[in-house]
Amino acid sequence: MNLRVLYRSVGTENSKNRPAFYSKQLALASLLRAVERVSIPTTIHFVNDGPMPTDRLSMMADAGEVVPVTCGSNRSSYRHVLRMPRLRRWAADDLVWLAEDDYLYTENSLSALVSAAQARPDVEYFTLYSTLRFVASSTRRRPEVEHSDGSEIGLPRFDGVPWARAATTTSTFGVRVGTLAQDERLLRTIPFVGGAFDRATCLTLQGYQPFQLSQLGGEPPAVEPSSILTRFVRGAALTGVRATVNAVALTRPQRRWRTMLVPEPSLACHLELGGAMVAGHDWEAEAAAVSAWSQAAAVDPRPAAAETAARKPSVA
Repeated sequence: MNLRVLYRSVGTENSKNRPAFYSKQLALASLLRAVERVSIPTTIHFVNDGPMPTDRLSMMADAGEVVPVTCGSNRSSYRHVLRMPRLRRWAADDLVWLAEDDYLYTENSLSALVSAAQARPDVEYFTLYSTLRFVASSTRRRPEVEHSDGSEIGLPRFDGVPWARAATTTSTFGVRVGTLAQDERLLRTIPFVGGAFDRATCLTLQGYQPFQLSQLGGEPPAVEPSSILTRFVRGAALTGVRATVNAVALTRPQRRWRTMLVPEPSLACHLELGGAMVAGHDWEAEAAAVSAWSQAAAVDPRPAAAETAARKPSVA
């Protein structure tokens, strides 16, 4: 087994509410630190959508392959990287880690991922970040999820790390190459459902209907279309795509119902305030540890001046 990291990044910033210690260089450094602990052959492929700050690009070039692309959106770059394992003919038993560029990794996160994948060859998907679990009363047509408080007992442990079943996660997750080949068409289609397509992805893969009847028409857009016809076309398109994904989820044969495991507690964190940060871990201290590692490795995790200036103020 090889670990293949597909790290999607853009050079610009957005208006998400970030912790004070956040920077994309820090997030990148945390991934590089975690890769150092992995015991199997590992390659990193930096899929950069558009120009990248020079200092961050230098870090990437020193650590792996830089793949410049022009996708223009999160959805497009995500769909792009899903094709890469097939086009590059990676081995079916390789493990792919699909990564976004605003996550902070603990030092043993990726090594724990590999240990779990080796211990559970029957599990297809893994994540390092999720606090959402299925409620026992969930049905395939009506999945219910709840936040974990980290108190679940009796979880299986791999190299000392407990793992639970995750209900949903983001677009940062791990999957076996052979499984990705089977699921690629579905994974590349679901982003067209709009809204939180990562949630729909996780539910559909696990055999659960992602949308209830009231959700088929989609959520109100941030900017209302100017014409009634445009609104109608948008609603009809979303209804058609979401209804199709529902049907796919419910007709998937049981042998294709996937399982996704996550460490309890999570070993990585999406760096966005307002509920995304994983409770029970001192992420500021983790960031400080990454900074110390970076200084020892002669890697500066501090945001470049241009990056800091480009960051927009948080929106309440």
